[in-house]
Amino acid sequence: MREKIEKVMKLFWILMCVFTFSVSAESLAQQERVSLNLKDVAVRALFDEIQRQTNLYFVFNTELTDRLGQLSVNVKDETVENVLQQILKGTGLTYKFRGDLIVIQQEDKKEDVKKGKRIVGIVIDENSGDVLPGVTVKLCSESSVALGTATDYQGRFVLTLPVVKGALEFSFVGYETQKMNFTEKTDSLRVVLREKMNELEDVVVTGYQQIDRRHLTAAVTTVKMSDIDVPGVNRIDQMLEGRIPGMTFMQNSGQVGATPKLRIRGTSSILGNQEPLWVVDGIIQQDPVNIDPQQLNDLDFVNLLGNAIAGLNPDDVEQIDVLKDAAATALYGVRAANGVIVITTKKGKVGPPKLSYSLTGTFSTRPRYSDRGVNLMNSKERVDVSRELMERGVRYTGVYNSFTDWIGYEKAYLDYFKYGSISFNDFKERSAYYETLNTDWLDLLCRDVFSHNHSLSISGGNESAKYYASFGYANEEGNIKGEKNERYTASVRVTVQHKRLQMQFGVSGNVQDKTYNPSDLGIMNYAYNMTRAIPLYGEDGELYTYKKGNYPFNIIREMEESDYTINQRNASANAQVQYRFTDAFKLIGTASYSMGTSDDETWYGENSNYILKLKDANSSMTRSECPFGGELKTNSNRSSSYTFRVQADYSKFWDKNKDHFTNASIGWELSSSKYNTTANTERGYLKDRGMTFAALKGEDYSKYPKYFDWVIRNYPKYSKSLTNTTSFYLTLTYSYKDRYIFNVNSRADWSNAFGSRSNEKLFPVWSFSGRWNMTNDVVKNVSWINNLALRVSYGIQGNMQNNQPTQLIINKGGYDSSKGGYISTVEKFPNPDLKWEKTYSFNAGIDFSFLKDKIQGSISGYYKKTVDAFLSKTVCDVNGVTTYVVNSGNVENKGIELSLNFNPINRAVSANGKRGFVWRFDPQIGQTLNKLLNDRIKRKDKTLQDELTLSQFLNGSVQLSGTPLNTFFSFKYAGLDNQGKPTFKDLEADRAEELHEKYKNLSKKDVWLAVLDESGTRVPVLQGGFNNYFGYRSFSLTVNFSYSIGNKIRLLRIASGEYSAVSPKPMQNLRREFVNRWRNPGDEKITDIPALDIEGGQDKGWWNANKYKVEWEPSGSATIYSMYDDSDLRVASGNYLRLQSLSLRYLFPRALAKKLGFSSGYLSLSGSNLFTWCSKDLKGQSPEQSGTSSVVNISVRPKYSLNLNVVF
Repeated sequence: MREKIEKVMKLFWILMCVFTFSVSAESLAQQERVSLNLKDVAVRALFDEIQRQTNLYFVFNTELTDRLGQLSVNVKDETVENVLQQILKGTGLTYKFRGDLIVIQQEDKKEDVKKGKRIVGIVIDENSGDVLPGVTVKLCSESSVALGTATDYQGRFVLTLPVVKGALEFSFVGYETQKMNFTEKTDSLRVVLREKMNELEDVVVTGYQQIDRRHLTAAVTTVKMSDIDVPGVNRIDQMLEGRIPGMTFMQNSGQVGATPKLRIRGTSSILGNQEPLWVVDGIIQQDPVNIDPQQLNDLDFVNLLGNAIAGLNPDDVEQIDVLKDAAATALYGVRAANGVIVITTKKGKVGPPKLSYSLTGTFSTRPRYSDRGVNLMNSKERVDVSRELMERGVRYTGVYNSFTDWIGYEKAYLDYFKYGSISFNDFKERSAYYETLNTDWLDLLCRDVFSHNHSLSISGGNESAKYYASFGYANEEGNIKGEKNERYTASVRVTVQHKRLQMQFGVSGNVQDKTYNPSDLGIMNYAYNMTRAIPLYGEDGELYTYKKGNYPFNIIREMEESDYTINQRNASANAQVQYRFTDAFKLIGTASYSMGTSDDETWYGENSNYILKLKDANSSMTRSECPFGGELKTNSNRSSSYTFRVQADYSKFWDKNKDHFTNASIGWELSSSKYNTTANTERGYLKDRGMTFAALKGEDYSKYPKYFDWVIRNYPKYSKSLTNTTSFYLTLTYSYKDRYIFNVNSRADWSNAFGSRSNEKLFPVWSFSGRWNMTNDVVKNVSWINNLALRVSYGIQGNMQNNQPTQLIINKGGYDSSKGGYISTVEKFPNPDLKWEKTYSFNAGIDFSFLKDKIQGSISGYYKKTVDAFLSKTVCDVNGVTTYVVNSGNVENKGIELSLNFNPINRAVSANGKRGFVWRFDPQIGQTLNKLLNDRIKRKDKTLQDELTLSQFLNGSVQLSGTPLNTFFSFKYAGLDNQGKPTFKDLEADRAEELHEKYKNLSKKDVWLAVLDESGTRVPVLQGGFNNYFGYRSFSLTVNFSYSIGNKIRLLRIASGEYSAVSPKPMQNLRREFVNRWRNPGDEKITDIPALDIEGGQDKGWWNANKYKVEWEPSGSATIYSMYDDSDLRVASGNYLRLQSLSLRYLFPRALAKKLGFSSGYLSLSGSNLFTWCSKDLKGQSPEQSGTSSVVNISVRPKYSLNLNVVF
């Protein structure tokens, strides 16, 4: 009995506590105090001001409150309850407190009470806490008559229901639909909606259409910008790493502003541009500079000029859709063979003005000798190399054969042993000094930097007019001293809706100012290759110099005496007018115009090593090619483009049951793009004297004949490029019961890029595709399958090669006194028979969603074959050119893609808006296999010269049938001999006679295929990522990994370097691997690092001896040491796993945000490129760095960012 009483008492106290807490919460709300001084304002303004000063929300019917007219209130530190009593007295309205909700309603009249229910409420966003206007609220009922309403611009709703118990459904575009129950005791609701972050997006934007994903027959990957945004990363293309299955991402430099290389489903073109097409808001974007596609395709080329979207602010982007197969890209015609990336920017939303501000501060660290990726000798190790060279009697050749040019330890050695100018103690002191010097070139040439990024935007509007405007500024400092990138962006977008007429207008612009060191300086190359055993400053305190090209050189002075600047300005305007004649038919007109300038300058001062060599300062000034001042190289690019498009759309259900649905679009488009380029080099430039030029009179030219000769040979170069295209396109979609969807796309392009044969000016692009929504058919009754659909497509894509004219273009040069006349050269050889490249594409895929969307994803397989691919053929130079583009290549690409989305834990959101624990896991996989199907050179074609070179085999640019593009070859390392020299299979010295007889009658190609081995492709075959999202209450943690598999990397050179073909010169550093080099006979059994070369690069193998020397020379002019660097021993796997980004975010609670002066916001701490796991064989070399490049590029650097984002 006693236990029962105790249980009853405990239950009583619990109920009392709950009741007391509820009453006290409501009482506290009633006692909230405000100070108001408002005159002649609407009641809405009064409620907004009370909300701003408190944590309370108002719910009311605007039809009731608008009758109150204008109000004036002047109170100080008064309770909200008293204020409401004053303003509502005698109005027939009353108020009720429901927690933090205040419901304004009519006073009850007993005679008006009827059976039913009246519910008021407010709907807010889970993340920001902002109210959501336009949310659909409807009663869940089996009745065919839907009863519902929509929230007003303040997120409020009032709904009178015929029942007292049931459920309401809340739905809004971009948010998860939510149901909430109500009973006879419910009179108000506070609803929290969550954005659709865990599902495949509902709408796919192709640029020409917006397609319901349930009707999508094509291969498209959609990502929200909010999902891929990484603070501190200012480029959209860099954010796509590991996010898009089937997209290959390659970043070959960590230099600020360096553009990554992207490939979608392999490489469809060999000579043509291999980059995807960029589209922003339905308009194709063009690159700021018309760079030669072959240069862009070069995997070692570092593009600092940027691509078509380099000036776009990521904060202005809403969604990115990547179109992959023919069904998705056919409407873009011949420019879309490499895939299309469609960017949709932010637009205004219905509601009061929202001002958003984002600030990001980013810290990036420079390379250090202690890094794993910097495996270089210290001073002691490098002096040990010098000591061994001296003791073994090294023989230096070339410009370093003069003992007076020697520096460091070698200079001290000669001063003591050869000249006797110093004592033994002095020699020991100097040796100890150089051994412990350890000059930190990475610190002197690089820096830790702080960058900052600001973005300000405002948006709002009503159903008739919406607007969005933004301004952005990014200051990105480079880790190499003197390098930075500043970007300014601005945009305005307005949408106007009037009955059946909709108009959209947009204006945007950007300014980019970039500063670099000239690429000729090779700053990172210097840091990696310069010995640490020489100082920066000499004993006299002046910069320490050594001879380079017979003239003094110091890298710091060179950086002060040169620079490379890029200044870009771009602006665009677009307009779209849409008129809906009927519910089924609408007409859309689109127009856009863009213009841009890109000016880059390279300057060398008169004290730079580059100019000193031109001056030939060691001889008479008459031999100088630059007698005064320095040199200024300028490239000026002017670009413009326009697009006009008219499109008619027709959509209709053809029966009462809505089983048959048709959507058709037909359109016409006219587009044009133009580039005007001027390139000029001028000497005598005096930058420090007001940026003027030294003036020479006519008679002075006789004093400087070499300079005069240069002047008459050097003249400004002008080039123009104009591409006009007109197109017709058609798309037709049919759906039966939302089960079977069939689609046909077609486009015909006429272009001036192809010439005299009219039938080649036209190229039709088409696709057929279908979709089977099995969840509406055979598995519709399987409860655990939420979505299951099969997609199939087949079509043809095309590509065009620019700068291939139909008529001969002559470059009329200047006067040449040595030849006694004007000089003309063939600029472009006529190519009237060139046809389009054609790519046939097949794609099949399955989209699925299981277990209440806890498991979602898609899997796709594809096969692409390109025929009539552009290839470059060597022709006799009697034509005035040495190469000619022809249609003779066939390329194959095939692969699979897998995109998954797991939601293991996804707790429901409670009514107070607080979140439970959320975990989302998204792995992405994309495999691409690429192969050239026919030889670049046909053995029976005797009219063309043999084009292949050894360097093409070694750097991966060779094109061979049956091998992937970018496949490189290596000499077959066979070990060291008893003298520590490297040997190679099929080039053994003891087989010289046999091999000579074997190789002498073979072509160069066959010899190289015999002595070289295929190492692999430089392009990954499998890439992807897996992303984790954890959320709890106001905190979220995002962890993103990216991986790359299947490519091979040439290791950085250790036996040959920049300053010598083979032997390390006094100023040259070595990789630390050389510490374990061969030193004594027998070491060849324990090491593969060759001995130091004391013969000065004279050993080029037995095949170069006079007895055997023939035209084929299996190693060209290479020595056995450079062959060693190009051997299969020096090849490693390029596989890596990278912690791409890590971000911790704190979402400010609404109450705290109000106290801080804004409505919502968050603070995040993040890092990018934090750590990379890769092959041990790389010996610390970064996977982005390649030994095939002539220079060493800075690796992608880690970044640490703090981001504050607030909304007012």
